[in-house]
Amino acid sequence: MKKILIFNIATDSDDTSLGFAISWLNSLSKNYDEIDVITLNKGNITLLSENINIFEIKQNKISIIRIFYVIAIVKKLLIKNKYSYCLSHMSPLLSIISYYQLKRKNVPSVLWYAHPGPKNIKKKLVLFISKFTVDKIITSTFNSYPLKSKKINPIGQAINYKYFINEKKIYTNENFLILSRISKSKKIDESINAFLESTYSKSNKIYIIGGPAAQTDEKYFLFLQDKYKDFKNVIFEGAVPHNELKTYFNNIKFHINSTSKGNYDKTVLETSLSGIINFYKNHDYDKFFPDKYINYLRFENNTDDLVKKISMVKELHDDDITKIIKSSQIMIQNESLETLDQRIQSIL
Repeated sequence: MKKILIFNIATDSDDTSLGFAISWLNSLSKNYDEIDVITLNKGNITLLSENINIFEIKQNKISIIRIFYVIAIVKKLLIKNKYSYCLSHMSPLLSIISYYQLKRKNVPSVLWYAHPGPKNIKKKLVLFISKFTVDKIITSTFNSYPLKSKKINPIGQAINYKYFINEKKIYTNENFLILSRISKSKKIDESINAFLESTYSKSNKIYIIGGPAAQTDEKYFLFLQDKYKDFKNVIFEGAVPHNELKTYFNNIKFHINSTSKGNYDKTVLETSLSGIINFYKNHDYDKFFPDKYINYLRFENNTDDLVKKISMVKELHDDDITKIIKSSQIMIQNESLETLDQRIQSIL
């Protein structure tokens, strides 16, 4: 039987930021007889394929007990199964904990990590150690993994292409969207300010979809809600289950992503597939759009330039918008879920 072992942070279809992990698992499961998943958070798993087995780490236990619990589960699974590889999805600590047992059974270990890097010293140390315990590191782009290593292999994202693709978008309005985890690093207030300063704000709305993950994010979320409480065209929708996002996209024409180098957010890809025009800061997204239109979409590190780009888009004709959308959809197909296992196998 063909099997793989996966570590991840959450297996919960209701999670706005991490709900896509369900899609990852379901897509990979088509290539294997069984998938065993060790997760830190088992939430809504009703959408999971039947050949996926979930083993949850109880987070209410103290840290040292959780470590031994992981070791015990991995040991038990390795005795019973032969895995093609082990994929650790944003879980460097689990890679470290299971290093010896995986090595002993000759199971190749792969760490997926796409993030500018943790600020917490302990988490930084964990990430640093993990690069010595895994066989390969896969990430979205060379800029999306924060450390140097010869093991790095940029393979792009893994987007649910079939779910998000909308080839015939009909714009009934010119509303804006910010789809993001609520965090200071996402510079959400800068994006909202640019919208409010643009001429679009006179007759359109901006929706913010996403919720805070950490305590510091909670404070930022409260700050944003208080700052824009008097603006009726600034609407905080909160967290939305990942598998329900598409229904919100029907009401949107533009999406803003203000994150810088190192943040290769899947939201830019998902919204582009849905026929939404993206304003972005990170140069890594340039590959999805025709060269002649990049100057209309990519803005520099200030609100004034974003306002300028929003105004410039008004100069584009319907044919230009169609070319931008079609080009991005063709290119993003290369980073679809259907090719994920193939891309992982190619680096092994």
